[in-house]
Amino acid sequence: MKATPSTAAARPARAYQPIVTELLRQIDAGRYAVGDRLPTEAALCERFGVSRFTVRAALAQLERRSVVTRRPKIGTVVSAKTPKAEYAVAVGSLSELLVFLDSTLVTPLRVSEIAADKATAADLGCAQGERWIRVQTVRTPAGGSVPISLTDYYLRPRFKAIVRQIGKRPGPVFPLLERRYKVAIAAIEQDIGACLLSPAMARTLAAKSNTAALRVIHRMVSADTGALYCTVSIYPAERFRYVQALKRSG
Repeated sequence: MKATPSTAAARPARAYQPIVTELLRQIDAGRYAVGDRLPTEAALCERFGVSRFTVRAALAQLERRSVVTRRPKIGTVVSAKTPKAEYAVAVGSLSELLVFLDSTLVTPLRVSEIAADKATAADLGCAQGERWIRVQTVRTPAGGSVPISLTDYYLRPRFKAIVRQIGKRPGPVFPLLERRYKVAIAAIEQDIGACLLSPAMARTLAAKSNTAALRVIHRMVSADTGALYCTVSIYPAERFRYVQALKRSG
């Protein structure tokens, strides 16, 4: 998948995600028990000061995470106190991918400077031996505690000042690069494959070792200098699905 990013693409996530987070908090605290109905869409619109479209997006995310069930003529009913571990992202465009990135939280674990070996160079689309800063992180859904992925960020050494910003707030890194260094991301290259969770990965993700995982690489590419930064993410198969709809053109 190649497309031109837009910094406006992440805005919808900022609109509905606080609603999801607050409703999850209230369900966990017992304000809404399993079997209770949530307030109506109109009541939620008034409470949070948002449109019906935004409220429906928040309720749809809660339903995808098996926390609520939406029933015609009845309303939205709480079906579980905590979200199901599986997390699904439906991506049909770059905008939707950025909404997903903007709705997850990143916790840095380790920072190191590396020289790309053969395997890493293939992942990053660079020459073997090139220097990179690697930031190893764990990603969780906003309002949740079960890790979605291990994600390694790879940045060019000249972007070292950005490292301390990773994990400060939800969202992709490239807007920080574009603002601070006046660079432009022309495309995002996506590479998806399969792997097994090593014991170390499994411990960090609270998952079973040697089980199936999805390995997703994103390369943020400029028009003239190649990859500016990349991410390599490992998603346990039993708690993550990647859904993409392809539309016929012409």
